[in-house]
Amino acid sequence: MKTTQPFGGRPACFTALFLALVLALPLSLSGRVLDNFNDNTKTGWKDFTFITDFGLPQESDGQFKFEQPPAGQAIFSASQKISEEFVLVEGRTIEFRVDVTEMGGKDSFAVLAFIPTVNSPGTLAGYGLARSITDVLITKGINKYFRADAGAAAALPRNANTTMVLSMTVKGGSVHITASILDKEDGDKVIWTSTVVDTPGADVLVAGSDSPAAPYITKGYFTLYLYQDFDRGAPENPYKASYDNAEVFVNDTTVLDNFDDGAKTGWTDFTFVPGLGIPSELEGQFRFEMPPAGQAIFSASQKTSRLFELKEGERTEFRVDIIEGGKKDSFAVLAFLPQANSPGTLAGYGLAKSTTDVLITKGINRYFVNDASAPSDMENVTLSLGMEVKNGNVIVTARVLEIQNDNRVRWERIVVDTPNADVLV
Repeated sequence: MKTTQPFGGRPACFTALFLALVLALPLSLSGRVLDNFNDNTKTGWKDFTFITDFGLPQESDGQFKFEQPPAGQAIFSASQKISEEFVLVEGRTIEFRVDVTEMGGKDSFAVLAFIPTVNSPGTLAGYGLARSITDVLITKGINKYFRADAGAAAALPRNANTTMVLSMTVKGGSVHITASILDKEDGDKVIWTSTVVDTPGADVLVAGSDSPAAPYITKGYFTLYLYQDFDRGAPENPYKASYDNAEVFVNDTTVLDNFDDGAKTGWTDFTFVPGLGIPSELEGQFRFEMPPAGQAIFSASQKTSRLFELKEGERTEFRVDIIEGGKKDSFAVLAFLPQANSPGTLAGYGLAKSTTDVLITKGINRYFVNDASAPSDMENVTLSLGMEVKNGNVIVTARVLEIQNDNRVRWERIVVDTPNADVLV
């Protein structure tokens, strides 16, 4: 009988199937709503403006609304959630999210930012994701851009009813910033994403100079802006942006196994044929190999020394590096399998990749995504499988990252497993 229920609330194991890998990272993020704006009372927010009372946001109708009249020059206003500070430290990921319910024209920029507590919001000195209906930017300050997309690259299929996501991870003294825009009307489909790295040195920006060069590895505030990029030939009245559902996720990374000791500890293997495809740990890697079997078949190994549970309001992310892979019919699979399910069923959530295909799976021959146009790399890439439980659904985010290019996102899809019978491909 087909199981339609999402795999939330069940203990499960980190599972590797036919993988060659070097590092397994489970990231468990606790998500919280900072403000859903439903009480229509601005609590814990501190406003900023250059002109008294100009462009200050109002909380009404369950939203956080910015409006500005034409100012005759570029200008912005902001508000910071100062009731809580968030600290970027080595090994930590902080992710800010906010829904954009309404936008103005081409010169009304909605901005979601992490601004260090020592910096005035008037400097924009921090990390930001800014977008209008014609441009998308990743910023480090006023006129300092890691990324500045315009034209076709920023002509997104949705303007209002989107989610802005700003994720920051400190790794090796650098800050890896992934900014994304999701389409709320299409199952949180990613319609724009980019990853950049702020290193301790002076990085090359697409606009402006990286000064000061040091990354912002410090404490900061969740900050929202409306930026008016005034155009005398096409003024807007008003310039506007409305927000809803300010959320934050914070996690610290745990290494499950780096395979450096050459001893397979805490792993339980699975195979259909005794001895076939059992992984070995050697030379700092976890290696699967199989001879031709004459049929489709797989082997697996589960990290049974630790269980992970998907819970409402939390997100868990598994990561593993692929050091070497086979060809089109050798699939590396990273999976979350409920403890009650045999690895032989593949019943759980999985990310599978060969040189020709990438799949998001829920079981044998049960696919949320089956993409034959995916990147072919099977060396030095990272598989990332994120699972967030929200309102009884499991939101699955699968990504392929390029290790040698600062974990640049090569492939990403988001799917939602609801309590109902979802349409699979």
